[in-house]
Order: sequence, then C-alpha cells, then structure tokens
Amino acid sequence: MKKLLFVLTFVPFLLISCASGGNAAEDLNGTRWELLYINKSEPIPGSMVTIEFENGEVHGSAGCNSYFGSYEVKGNVISFGMLAMTEMACLEPESLMEQEQAYMQLLSEVETFALEGERLMLKKAVQEQFTFIPLQSE
Repeated sequence: MKKLLFVLTFVPFLLISCASGGNAAEDLNGTRWELLYINKSEPIPGSMVTIEFENGEVHGSAGCNSYFGSYEVKGNVISFGMLAMTEMACLEPESLMEQEQAYMQLLSEVETFALEGERLMLKKAVQEQFTFIPLQSE
C-alpha cells in the first residue's frame, strides 16, 4: 500500500518535471533572434532588430545601433543588466530612432521569457512586449 501511494504521489511530479523541458538558461544560450513584433506591432520595414544570447552576455541590433550587456535567467524569469549602445545617428526613416529608444526601454523592463514553438516571447508581467523568430544564418 505504501509503495502504491508513493507511486501515485511521485510519478505525476516526475512526469511534470520531464515535460517542462531542459534548463531554461541552457535553452536560451547560443540562440539568435530577429524581432517580429514589438508590443504586437511590426517593426519599421527594413529595420533589422535582433537579440543574441551567449553565456550570460546579450547583444544585437536595435535597428541602427548595436547594443550589448548581460542577462541572467532563473526558470522563466530573465533580467538584463546594464545595457550599452553605440551612438550612431540614424536619420532615415526619422522614426527609426524612436523605435530604438522604445525597444531599449521595453527590453530593460522585461521580466519573463517563453519559448513557444519557433518563437521567443519576452514579457513584462502578463503583457507581451516582444516576439522574436530565429535569426537565419547569413
């Protein structure tokens, strides 16, 4: 009877832990993504916004300028350290600099992430802020 109770209690937890996949930090490490949506809107046509994760370091393109910094993952919680960015003036289109500023601000507010199929979702609380797709090799 004790064995049956143990099996009925322990096996569901084992199945849940196996179904949850691997270590979330490892799942993100070494990945490269291209922005598909920012706050459910498409980025400016022709602007390439990317994010790459490698051993606690994050870098990418905000559309014109490059950025870099650190990140930390615990479960599905992600936090970005101080992010630095190059300071080129991007004149065309005029709204590109506004998009970059919004991207960097929202990125600093991200709290969680989820890998859903072929997409990376970065979120603040329950509000989706970014949707990325895998970045194709050049």
